[in-house]
Amino acid sequence: MTTLQNDFASFQIPTAGETAQIIGWLRNAGLDSLEVTAGERSFKIVLSPASVPATTAFQAPAPRPKGDEPVAVKSPYFGVLSLLRPMQDAPLAPVGSAVTAGETVALLSIGPMQISVTAPCAGTVAEVLAQTGDLTGYGTTILTLIPRHN
Repeated sequence: MTTLQNDFASFQIPTAGETAQIIGWLRNAGLDSLEVTAGERSFKIVLSPASVPATTAFQAPAPRPKGDEPVAVKSPYFGVLSLLRPMQDAPLAPVGSAVTAGETVALLSIGPMQISVTAPCAGTVAEVLAQTGDLTGYGTTILTLIPRHN
């Protein structure tokens, strides 16, 4: 369960229409819940497991690499980029490192929420094109992989 908590000075409970829109965003993001707390007020949405898609909108389908042609790992959303493991100074996927399909290679921060940027295929990190702290947009190439064929 993903829980987001924050204190907002003028927090108001969303209307029914706003709640329906938030539920749509949660489903599209593959998230199962949202919680906002401000002092004595609290708003929480929890989706049933059947309503959350098996694959999220933030996971790109695995490309079909051709030969040793580099594969771009692109930002699935907008946000502030981090190439470091949370609470560490260690990079998630430095140049030359081997990654597996679906492995987190970067993180995007959107307010208090962090979204994983995952490798679309197994491979070796060839080049890192962005830096921690960059504001990235949807589709921005963050790094490239040389695919590993089994």
